[in-house]
Amino acid sequence: MHASSSSPVRRGSVRPDVELSPPPSATMTDASHKLPPTFTTCLSIPVDGARPIDRLDTAPPSRLDPAPSVAAESKRAPRKSKTEALAALHTHAQSSSSTPDDHTDHTVDNAGVPVKLWEGPAIHVSPKLDMSTVKTPNPNNSPSKPLERPFGLTDCPTFRPTREQWKDPLAYIKSISESARTYGMCKIVPPLGWDMPFVTDTEQFRFKTRLQRLNSIEAASRAKVNFLEALYRYHKQQGNPRVSVPTINHKPLDLWLLRREVKKLGGYEAVTRGKKWADVGRVLGYGGIPGLSTQIKSSYARVILPYEHFQERVRSSPSLALNKHHDPQLKTHMNIQTKTNGPKSANGDSPPSSPLTATSSPLSEPPDESDRIESRLRRTTRQNPQDHQGLARRATMEGGNRESSNGKKMLDEAACEVCNEKGNGTQMLLCDGCDCGFHMYCLDPPLTSIPRGQWFCHICLFGTGGDFGFDEGEEHCLSSFQARDSEFRRLWFQSHPPSHDDDDPHMQDGDRSAPDPAVNCFGDVVVTETDVEKEFWRLVESPNETVEVEYGADVHSTTHGSGMPTLETHPLNPYSKDPWNLNNIPILPDSLLRFIKSDISGMTVPWTYVGMVFSTFCWHNEDHYTYSINYMHWGETKTWYSIPGDDAAKFEAAIRKEAPDLFEAQPDLLFQLVTLMNPKSLKEAGVDVYACNQRAGEFVITFPKAYHAGFNHGFNFNEAVNFALPDWLPYGLDCVKRYQEHRKLPVFSHDELLITITQQSHSIKTAIWLNASLKEMTERELNTRAKARALEIGEVLEEIDRPEEQYQCTICKVFCYLSQITCQCTTKVVCIDHIDDLCKCSKSNRVLRLRFSDMELQDIQAKIAERAAIPTTWRNKLKKLLQESERPPLRSLRALLAEGERINHPLPELPSLRKCVQKANDWVEAANTFIVRKPSRKRPRRVRGRLSSEGTPGSVGEELVDKPERSLEELHGLLREVGTLGFDCQEIATLKGIAHDAEETKAKARRLLETVTSPRDRDGYIQECERLILHGNSLNVHVDEILEVEKIVMREQLLKELEEGPDLGSLSLEHLRQLVARAHACNLNPDHPHMIRLETRLKKGEMWEKRARELVVKPRRTLEELTECVAASVGVNVDPELVRRVEDLLEVGKEYDRQADAWLCPTPSAVKPRVQEVLKLLTRAEREYDIPRVADLRRTTDFAVDTENRCEAVLKNRYQLQPGEEADTFQIMHGWVKYAREHLRIFTLPNVERLDQQLIHHYRWLESLPWYCRQHSSPHGRQILDDVVEATRPEDDLPPNDEYFTCICTTPVRPPAPGTVSDAVQCDHCYARFHGVCAANGGSCPFCDHQHWNGSLHKERNWHFCYLPTILLQAPDITKYYCEDWKQLEIIVHRIDRLSSAIGQFLAFVGQAPNQRAEYIPQVRHYMRKLYKIQFAVSPNPEVSYGLDLAGLHRILAGQPAPIRMKKRRRPKFVFGQDIDKDWLDGTRCICRGRTPYLLHYPTVECELCAKRYHGGCVFAPQDHTKFICPLCCLRKNRNYPYSDVRVKHIDNQEPDIYVDTKEMLDTFSKDVIYIKLPPPYTQTLFVELVRFTPGQPDSVAPNANGGRAGPQNGPMPPMLANGMPPPPRPQQPPPPVAGPSHPPRASPPSAPLPTSFDPGMRSQPPGPLTPNHHVPPPPPWSAPRSNTSRWSSAAATAPPPTARTHHPSEHGSPVSASPPQPQSRKRKYPDDGIAGPSAVAEEIVLSRTSPHPHLPSPKRRQSNGPPPPPAQPGRQNQGLSPSLAMMLSPSPVDARPPPIPGPPPRNNLPPPPPPSYMPPVHSPSRTVPLTPTSISVPPRSPQDMPPPPGRPPMPMARPAKPPYPPPRDHMPDIDPRWGPPPPGMEPGPRR
Repeated sequence: MHASSSSPVRRGSVRPDVELSPPPSATMTDASHKLPPTFTTCLSIPVDGARPIDRLDTAPPSRLDPAPSVAAESKRAPRKSKTEALAALHTHAQSSSSTPDDHTDHTVDNAGVPVKLWEGPAIHVSPKLDMSTVKTPNPNNSPSKPLERPFGLTDCPTFRPTREQWKDPLAYIKSISESARTYGMCKIVPPLGWDMPFVTDTEQFRFKTRLQRLNSIEAASRAKVNFLEALYRYHKQQGNPRVSVPTINHKPLDLWLLRREVKKLGGYEAVTRGKKWADVGRVLGYGGIPGLSTQIKSSYARVILPYEHFQERVRSSPSLALNKHHDPQLKTHMNIQTKTNGPKSANGDSPPSSPLTATSSPLSEPPDESDRIESRLRRTTRQNPQDHQGLARRATMEGGNRESSNGKKMLDEAACEVCNEKGNGTQMLLCDGCDCGFHMYCLDPPLTSIPRGQWFCHICLFGTGGDFGFDEGEEHCLSSFQARDSEFRRLWFQSHPPSHDDDDPHMQDGDRSAPDPAVNCFGDVVVTETDVEKEFWRLVESPNETVEVEYGADVHSTTHGSGMPTLETHPLNPYSKDPWNLNNIPILPDSLLRFIKSDISGMTVPWTYVGMVFSTFCWHNEDHYTYSINYMHWGETKTWYSIPGDDAAKFEAAIRKEAPDLFEAQPDLLFQLVTLMNPKSLKEAGVDVYACNQRAGEFVITFPKAYHAGFNHGFNFNEAVNFALPDWLPYGLDCVKRYQEHRKLPVFSHDELLITITQQSHSIKTAIWLNASLKEMTERELNTRAKARALEIGEVLEEIDRPEEQYQCTICKVFCYLSQITCQCTTKVVCIDHIDDLCKCSKSNRVLRLRFSDMELQDIQAKIAERAAIPTTWRNKLKKLLQESERPPLRSLRALLAEGERINHPLPELPSLRKCVQKANDWVEAANTFIVRKPSRKRPRRVRGRLSSEGTPGSVGEELVDKPERSLEELHGLLREVGTLGFDCQEIATLKGIAHDAEETKAKARRLLETVTSPRDRDGYIQECERLILHGNSLNVHVDEILEVEKIVMREQLLKELEEGPDLGSLSLEHLRQLVARAHACNLNPDHPHMIRLETRLKKGEMWEKRARELVVKPRRTLEELTECVAASVGVNVDPELVRRVEDLLEVGKEYDRQADAWLCPTPSAVKPRVQEVLKLLTRAEREYDIPRVADLRRTTDFAVDTENRCEAVLKNRYQLQPGEEADTFQIMHGWVKYAREHLRIFTLPNVERLDQQLIHHYRWLESLPWYCRQHSSPHGRQILDDVVEATRPEDDLPPNDEYFTCICTTPVRPPAPGTVSDAVQCDHCYARFHGVCAANGGSCPFCDHQHWNGSLHKERNWHFCYLPTILLQAPDITKYYCEDWKQLEIIVHRIDRLSSAIGQFLAFVGQAPNQRAEYIPQVRHYMRKLYKIQFAVSPNPEVSYGLDLAGLHRILAGQPAPIRMKKRRRPKFVFGQDIDKDWLDGTRCICRGRTPYLLHYPTVECELCAKRYHGGCVFAPQDHTKFICPLCCLRKNRNYPYSDVRVKHIDNQEPDIYVDTKEMLDTFSKDVIYIKLPPPYTQTLFVELVRFTPGQPDSVAPNANGGRAGPQNGPMPPMLANGMPPPPRPQQPPPPVAGPSHPPRASPPSAPLPTSFDPGMRSQPPGPLTPNHHVPPPPPWSAPRSNTSRWSSAAATAPPPTARTHHPSEHGSPVSASPPQPQSRKRKYPDDGIAGPSAVAEEIVLSRTSPHPHLPSPKRRQSNGPPPPPAQPGRQNQGLSPSLAMMLSPSPVDARPPPIPGPPPRNNLPPPPPPSYMPPVHSPSRTVPLTPTSISVPPRSPQDMPPPPGRPPMPMARPAKPPYPPPRDHMPDIDPRWGPPPPGMEPGPRR
């Protein structure tokens, strides 16, 4: 981790008043061949988002400095490059000659000629950083490597841990530290898949920067400038203002280099004595010049030597020594430096705080101004020799006059730096650098008068440049800093392009798939990492090019946020708990910094760093020599240089040698992070320097005490933190001692950290690495206390911790945590080394304050030492045990192992000891198998006994198993093994004794085996063998000879049992096997009779067992096999359990066979089983048996199941004809039923029975059809269906446009061809022309003669339509599912019902007197043609015939005159005041009309319809509006304005409460202004002025007659009220789309309630149900309401039948669902409004099934252009039935109509016109009652409550009702003039 300078911010340095300048000629000559110095700063590139920082040095002057100063901004002028001093010398030489007495300080920045990089406006940036514009981690894109790094440096190692190693970061770092420590740092690349997220809010993140001038950072450059400045100050104070720089051969002499080379050779005297001045000249670059030695020597003696003598005199003077004692209360130079090095506390007595606090780093947040010392005197006056009154001279730096009293007060307060005495102000001289006082007589040499100009004390003179630091830059966001860096890099490298070699690997990677991360391109300029590195060091060392860049370093993550997720900010992010998260590393278990009690910013809390190109961090090592880890989130490369900790001393010596004056003035220079030294110079000095390039996503680790530095290649973002491992403790102690020597503020107390570790970690591991450090601390502390107690001072013990600041020594800044020395007179503390500097009190008043007593401290150390010694103690015990005996006791080894296992610390010897003890334990366990006889789990051996007749298993197997497992050879092997293990135990001796006994037993057994006995001595021989066997078994060792002896005894016993035992036939097979096994075990002779008998019986028994087991496990077995197996078990040794299993299987199989036979051949009284019961038994039986009767039953059951499934599928409408089933479906069903009756009588088949009943009902239903033919036993409905489909097409509802369509057929009666005679005839009444053939049918005009319609003329189809719906609904289910005749009937009923509704509404409309016009004749004839083709009567009532009604209406209309043409309806138009206004100044036409000035530029809104702008406040528009429609557009569109009420005032009517009713005017198409009286406003209200009004035109007002107006061609006619005015509007729902007729749709007003029929016969009836006087057919037996099963849509709707319920393409080729749903209205305008498409598809399907040829459309069919209809409404009771069907199928004959509304009596036998408040139903989606001539009623309030109205008796033809059809004037046929004049009232109208 790196930081920047912690020294005070230095704005510049003081330029000299007197310069050492060369002659003008020399300067000019030198400048003629050298380029002038240039100064380039990144601040010259303006960027949006970058803000200047409020600098502390520009604060207002304090009360001690009342007058502002010209030079108050900086105490010293800037010094930026090596050549500045020389240039300034020449500049001042000229200025001083002109104004020698001017003492004003000139603050001039002579860095060089400014280079302007940017001209133009500031670069615009986004507030948020675009992460795609920066380089992010990309493991797959590796950078190219250069051939050689600059300066010949070696790269530090790069480690790539595995995923397993990555889990523990500190353990991994510890594992690589041995190899990486020698480089000072290393780089770590995370494994693939690890991707730390960057969580910083780039829009809110802002940071401050510091300015870095590159050539001012290098040590030699700054040392040279400091020397030259001190040199000119000295000569000026000595009265030599005009001394000039010597020149040799017209070349200025480099005084600093001259002095350095002379010092290297031993100084002036040594060079003179050695006559080495010529050598010095050659080193300086001079050669071949006569008198060179003399010139150089004289120049040195004249300019440099006096300064050196003065410097030496000051150092050797006891009065001017820097380390002499001084009074801390006096204002002296040392006290001022002490006080200004750090912030003061409130009381001013506490020591400075840690350098890593919030105000520590100059690149962190700046400290408050209150923390700075603003009361420091800048310059005091000195007594003028000519002024005897002793007044203070005015300060030249302040540039203003001071009061005499103030100057005298300052002189009186000042104390002499030499004698530390106040007073004698007339002789007091104040330093211009530090404002400290010096008596002129105390100086060495003393001064007799006040020097002219500025005067500096010796400390300031020699300490020139000690306040060097980095200036403050600007405050940035990330995007602004990126913009400045990108533009600076581009401009710089385009103006300074690097040169490349041909073998550069960066130039040879043209085939890379991804851009090289080590290469950047700026236009055509290619810049590599090596180029940037070379350019950086060139600029650092350049004397003529000064480059200034910004660096955002040490940005506190506590205030600005970490770039990594934390548990506080991102608790759900898994990386917030990642151990490699820099927020977690300091507090990991192995990190020592986790024991620090508080967070330390930069150490335990990460810092972030934002770099730009060339920004650098100078040579430094970490605070307290800790480790550091740095992670680059993203960005350009960062180059690092490192020096191992072992070479730190070499590095410090090299840099001191390079710039000794800097370290003389600032011994702590390396702590300030402001100095660089070229790695090349360091390598030449013998220092090991290493380097690495860090890229995005990589870590860099620095090791303790390692110096490191580096720079950035561009814009990047890094984050760093410190951590400490146990091996750091010695380094940390060394760092604390070094801090104490340099009096640098430490960050934390090293001793307190050790104590905290002892309190919080009690592991042995901690104690081991802590013991040495704790011991050193204890000894050091006890020695310190002994030294303090020797002074006989007081002592106090405090057991509570104080704040950290109260443990810090005031003098050396070291933390004295364990003991401090204090006094009662002050709160300060000091260490024992500075006890004399605490105060002036006597030593007896001093107190030694202890945190722990000596005993506590020693106890802490003793516990740690004891804990640390545990592994050593254990190791000593082990060593002692092994040294005492070659074979240590196993018990002792086990105890030592147990003790080691309890030690929670890794012991290297423990695994070996564990392995040894484990082997010993294994040996003992093996030995115990011989020593300890385990209790047998078997029964004791039966040596003697008789053969068991129960078949109980014998003991042969037990005898064979129950024998020792270990042999004698294994016993001897164990004894040989223990000799090599090297331990001792009692089991060894015991095992040796067992081995001896076993050998003796073996010898005895051999003797017995070799003995030959006679039969007489056989018993004694057997007894002796048994005794030997018992003894051998007690040894627990297997001896082969004992086994042979045992076989002899067993053989004798077995023969005896066979001879004396029962018959072998009574034994079980298992017992027989045991006998045979015993015979084999005792080696019984195979030819022995007993052995032959046993083997024979065993073979038979095993054969039967094998056969029986195969039969048992067989999947299916027969009854014959089971019977045979049971019979074969007689006389054989078998297993009784197995025999029982076979017998049980046989019995179960016989039971299955009996049950199957009972079902196949049932008795007459047997109960028939269900199919499921039979299937269950078959499943069980077939799983285990193969029985023929069961197989027969399975076959029969499968037939029954198939038949039942088929019948069930038919009943549930799931059956489909199988391939090959081409017969009639019902014949197939009948065949199933017949088959079941004949062959499946043994089962109960409910589905077959139900299907049988359905078939009976089906055939009865067919016979009920009117077109059923009993001769052919089938219905003939195909021709009827074709006629109905042809006559009921929805698109053919309007008459054809052809005027020659006058005949009753569908063929036009055209004029005959010339020369031919027409057979056409003409009606005398209606003048309609007919074909001769058509006229011959009936002999009269079908349009006029009622006999064609009243039944007088015979027709084949002489039934009434009203009975067909009842027949349709009475059909059984299978008929509906599978019968084509039913589907034909459904289509017929559906289509005829729609046609009936349309004709009924037409009759209801034209039947009214005002509507009986001749224009409707074509429509009447068109309907009559349809009915004539259908033949049977059509109407919703059997007592009514629409054909007869149409014929009567035709006679009435035939003689009517032509109608009068009506005007088209038009809405009124409004012109408001805003429409005639001009746009206001802000472009609005608001409600305020521009009459309110303060509304100018008020926020506006724009209307999306008229695009006019309004003030949001004037129209009450919300701020978050998305779509806004202005009040004027709402008025014109007849909409409600949502944000307020809107009232309209007419310009001609100014009555207060009278307003214009625009809504009523638009609804009624008013021709006049309609006014309305309104109450005063009670809510937000807008007032609009109506200026002009264009009257509307109602469609019912004719200009020349009172009749109705004609509508457009084929267009719908809007309904009218009886008074000729349009009905009241109902704007709740728009009209539905029109589907059916081909005329273009026309919007019409929504419908109103149905007008009431004024029937005189019903006027006197009371309200309530009425009984009709006509017959209604009874309802079907299942006519109860069924939800969601409607088969027809509403009254005038063409809904799909139930046979076609799926979506289908519309007539235009697009599916219905593709169009958006149209709004539904309460009533339909046309009879065929609705979903007609599915019905048509269903009908086409039926027609294709029943007709051998495709059905051709009618020649008059028109394609519908309307949009697809809306979806059907949800079903209710009887939904889907048209009113006529509902009336016919009503379950009750009750008339549900409401009572009629009273009215005037009818005129001319016609009902009166309906009242104005009602209108005919034109849009009803569900239950509109058709306005037939027989039924006009008022609809109920709720459509759900309206039952279908029953039929009524016939009424007169004319009814005052309006259908939804316009008067079809354009469809009137034009009469051919060749046929003669038209009949009266039939004149042709205008054609369009």
